[in-house]
Amino acid sequence: MRIPGFIARQFYVAGSLRNTDGGFQLQAQNPMGDGVLIGVGQMRVDGRDIDANDVTAQRPGDPTPIRATEVSATNPVEVSRGDHVTLHVSGPSLAPGEHELESSYSNATWASSASP
Repeated sequence: MRIPGFIARQFYVAGSLRNTDGGFQLQAQNPMGDGVLIGVGQMRVDGRDIDANDVTAQRPGDPTPIRATEVSATNPVEVSRGDHVTLHVSGPSLAPGEHELESSYSNATWASSASP
């Protein structure tokens, strides 16, 4: 499923991108409806590919990170509207300034939900 850019930008939590001791991290949120994530595709920062082996995600209150390479049709991740996650990327830190982030994913189902 291809998500239009104006919706994709809603996934990134503004101001959350920061360097860490072993790379960088950012927060994402699910502005859409409930769904099932069955794959994490390509990730890029400033045109540089990020290896899926270097990416983990952690939900608030969950001590166990989810490796991007472990998400599949046989090991799906359920997501709800409003869910937040911190993405950790191992590798070089980012230079100061603005950066272009790109990512893709696969989902089995995605249901819209209307707010009352």
